[in-house]
Amino acid sequence: MTGPVRRCELTGTGAAARARAEVHRLADEALLAGLPVSEVVEGDAALVASELVAHTDGPCALELALTAGGIDIRVISSAWQAAPGGRDHLAWWGLLRLLAQDMSVRTHTVAGVTTVRVQIADAGPGS
Repeated sequence: MTGPVRRCELTGTGAAARARAEVHRLADEALLAGLPVSEVVEGDAALVASELVAHTDGPCALELALTAGGIDIRVISSAWQAAPGGRDHLAWWGLLRLLAQDMSVRTHTVAGVTTVRVQIADAGPGS
């Protein structure tokens, strides 16, 4: 991590909107720290964070971190509507894969939670 970090617990109606707001707050904090985030990265990260949060059926933890050239997003939940990346999530999962520089899904069997990590980064000039 190279800059600001935001962590929060989200649940209920409005959770996806709050996830988007948290991404924008992280971008604002980064700007104040002299580490501006491009509009493309900020917009893509807001969309990805809200989609991940929207596909949980209960409380989840959202972790955002500024990295070199982008934003790292983690959503941790034990209440996914279906397994992230599985057949039931093909439409929105495909969108995430298009926007992501890197992504991973990790199931923690002892804790009963799944962590989805998505890295959004600038593709470079003209992106």
